[in-house]
Amino acid sequence: MTVLGRDIQPTAAIRGNLQFTQSGLVTATYFIDPAGYGLRTPSDKYDVKLAHHGLITNLPSGSLLLGIQARLETLDVLRKMVEGVDLDRSEDYADEVVASYERIQAIMPQTRIHLLSFPVGSIGTGLSTLTGLWRSTQAVDVSAISKEDLDSYDEKATSILSKIGSDFAPTPVPAALFQWLWEHYLNRGALGDPAAPTRVGVLEDATAAVFGSAALDEGAQADSRYRVRPSFIPVIKVVQPEAPDRPSYQSMLTPRSFPYAGMTFPGGSEFLDIINGMAGVSIDWGMRVSMKPAEEVLRNNELGLRRLGEQMEQRDTEVSFAQNTLMSKAQMLSEYNHHFEVSGGESEVSFTTVIAVGGPTREATLDAVNLLKRRYKRFQLEMTAPVGAQVDLWSMLIPGSPARRAFEDFAHIVPSDMWSGFVPFTSSEIGDDSGPVIGVNLLSGQFQPIHFGIMEAALHDLSASFAVTGELGSGKSFFLKLMAVLVHDMGGQFLAIDRSQVGEWAHFASAIDHAVVIDLTAPTVSLDPLRLFDSRVAGERALDSLLPMLDLSPTASAGAVVSNMLTEKGRAEHGIHSMLDLVHATHRLRDDPGSGPEYADLAARLGAVADRLPVLFDPMLKPLQLNAAATVVRSHGLALPTAEELTTPHLYNRLPLTKRLGTALYELVGVAAREAFLTDNGRFGLLVGDEAHHFTQTQVGAAVTSDFSRDGRKHLAAIGLASHDPATDFQGAAHNLIPNRFVFRQRDETLARNSLEWLGIDVDEAPYLVQILRESTSPPTGAGRTVPEERRGEMFMRDALNRIGRGKVLGPARPDRAAAINSTPTAAGRSVVVERQG
Repeated sequence: MTVLGRDIQPTAAIRGNLQFTQSGLVTATYFIDPAGYGLRTPSDKYDVKLAHHGLITNLPSGSLLLGIQARLETLDVLRKMVEGVDLDRSEDYADEVVASYERIQAIMPQTRIHLLSFPVGSIGTGLSTLTGLWRSTQAVDVSAISKEDLDSYDEKATSILSKIGSDFAPTPVPAALFQWLWEHYLNRGALGDPAAPTRVGVLEDATAAVFGSAALDEGAQADSRYRVRPSFIPVIKVVQPEAPDRPSYQSMLTPRSFPYAGMTFPGGSEFLDIINGMAGVSIDWGMRVSMKPAEEVLRNNELGLRRLGEQMEQRDTEVSFAQNTLMSKAQMLSEYNHHFEVSGGESEVSFTTVIAVGGPTREATLDAVNLLKRRYKRFQLEMTAPVGAQVDLWSMLIPGSPARRAFEDFAHIVPSDMWSGFVPFTSSEIGDDSGPVIGVNLLSGQFQPIHFGIMEAALHDLSASFAVTGELGSGKSFFLKLMAVLVHDMGGQFLAIDRSQVGEWAHFASAIDHAVVIDLTAPTVSLDPLRLFDSRVAGERALDSLLPMLDLSPTASAGAVVSNMLTEKGRAEHGIHSMLDLVHATHRLRDDPGSGPEYADLAARLGAVADRLPVLFDPMLKPLQLNAAATVVRSHGLALPTAEELTTPHLYNRLPLTKRLGTALYELVGVAAREAFLTDNGRFGLLVGDEAHHFTQTQVGAAVTSDFSRDGRKHLAAIGLASHDPATDFQGAAHNLIPNRFVFRQRDETLARNSLEWLGIDVDEAPYLVQILRESTSPPTGAGRTVPEERRGEMFMRDALNRIGRGKVLGPARPDRAAAINSTPTAAGRSVVVERQG
């Protein structure tokens, strides 16, 4: 059977998002923002279910819900990458965006567009003239529809949307969306399938829709010239006159039955998620719904029970299975009736679901259909592709399509509470709306680019700070360097603390022009807080470093003395302009007749550290100036305490002097970055620390972390931290205030559980995710136990909106940047050419 597409297209006229059909029905169609779902907690998922319950109980009968799969337009992705970036001043980033074009083309990312269409009235017979015009391909005169009528339809739509609420942020579609939808249906999965429309740009420039013609050949009869018998293949061959050699083969699936015992929520009822992640085809879903209020359902149930009772009385003397069947039906109907009696706000939903599979060949489409059937079979859902009803079911996905027999034949009836567990309007998207592409989404199955707008977050009143965890070799350092180079290329600056013995960050900095490398054990610059910071805060900054370094209390004996000396008044009185001046002043006071033992104690403590720390006490070194685009501070020569030593009081009290000195210098670097970056200088600043516990477990470090997390969005700054164990290191500000979190491979079970809980996942509810993180996230394979190139960078992510998903970090698209990040220097034979301060 071959049907002409124009005989199925119901549209007679369009005015904005209002559609006027040949039958006189008027519908309103909206874009829907799906609710974030992914790997969120069960309580969050129940909130999504409640939002869907509010949706379904307030929709009018005949409403159509759609989820349309389409490829992303590469240029749209690139436009999002450059939002808010001055490319004239960021040539390096412009090169990165250009290099991203081919990579995005190769990935072929997809997306799913969610739409809602519902009736808002009718215009009776007044549309017959317009219908005739449309059938003769003449322009439709929408002026024949009065302004009063248009206003009444808008008012009706507004009233319905008000009852639904704002959970899904409905946005009126432009008129051209109807044309785009028709073109997609005709080319579903084939070469001519159009890219996804954007809500801005070309679609909004159009004011009407023009529908192309096509032939819908059910059973693909034309493929066999000499076929005698009719085809029983559940497939439609869609052929367009202008492209007869590029047909689309499509098959319509619909549920035959759902599990008898019901579908558990969450985790078992979201049956539309199963269609994601299938390559080579395009898969859409549509759901047509009708509602009955509880009062009508109760009346019908009472009538049904009475009829069953009469049948049972008529067969009470009969010995057969029929009696048992009737009793079973009566029990089920009684339970169904009880559900409506005890559940307030319930309604009955009759819904027909169509899953439309389209591909470039019949084999590709039917293979996908069979794969989907097998997938659904595991969830006890039986799917069917009914022969003879393919075209009718195909038409159901068209907004405004009149009711057909197939819609009723394959309908199912459930209470609205159970229907809301299907949560059709959900998404597994993660990341930001714009910004650099840092990877692709693995959870959605669509491979959408993950944008991380680290420099744009402040404009949306969000923190750009991020934290990373994972085992050695899992990709933490790679990701930190990726973010640093992106910040640099977009016109910002970064300071990274390099703890590696081989100087991997210093090696990385060699690829950046005018990078500055500082070695704290062989300093060329000074971190003297009295020279580094403004006079108003210099004394406090010096005290923050000195007191823990000298193991002093700020209010007792020597601690009180140095606290007084470092006030503005004390510094002026004793002529203290540097840390070395402090040492000299202490010696003078110690030698004064009548001085107390506290001065001798302070002088002894300062004398023990002054010669060991030229970076603090050598006045010939110039103070550090954080004005370079890239600064790397090498701290590999410092002895630093472990996380356990910092968090255990008796171990901290016994810290050797070398570790106290190392901690003080490490913190000073963070404080210097805070003073430089948390100022309104118009330039974004990123502080990168690979030893998170030194920024989160000490008083000074915690303050630095908190300030970057709280105030970074106000001053265009962020902090990026990495750790092996988030349960130990990411506490306080790092846990509460850093929104963007990334978890790479963790093969240790305890660390894997800690990492997922840090993301916000209830591992007791989802223990399989622990196994995925340990065994299926960038897994080392083969004899060398190396990670294959295509599996590197896999991770879990939580974004600024608390959405949790899985992704894969891609790294820079520019070959030179990728080489700089990927290369690992060796302890010998390495040559790094950088500009040094001093």
